[in-house]
Amino acid sequence: MFPYSQRLMARLLAAGTAWWVWLAWARTPQMAQKLGTTEAEVRALGARDAVSGAALLISRDPRAAIWARVLLDLADTWRFGRGRPDLAAVTGGFAGLGLASLLGRSPR
Repeated sequence: MFPYSQRLMARLLAAGTAWWVWLAWARTPQMAQKLGTTEAEVRALGARDAVSGAALLISRDPRAAIWARVLLDLADTWRFGRGRPDLAAVTGGFAGLGLASLLGRSPR
C-alpha cells in the first residue's frame, strides 16, 4: 500500500479526465484528426469521460470508478494507440496511473 489515498488519486484522475473532456469539446476537429476518427466519436468520448470524471469525484468509495477509468483507458489504448506510440503512451500512462491509484490507502 502506498502513502497516498485512493480518494486523492481519484481527484487527480478526474482532473486529467476534465482536461481531456475540454479538449474533446473545445478542440473537436483537432482531436478527431489526431485520433484518426470522426468529430462525432470525439464528442461521444468526451461525454463518456465527463460521466467517468463525475463518478471519480462523487463516489464515496472511488475504487469502482477508478477501475472503470482504467478499463476505459485500456480500451482507448487498444482502439487509438495501435501504430501511434504517442497516443498509446498517453492513454496507457493514464491507465497505469489509475492502477497505481488502486494501491493507495482505501477510503474505508
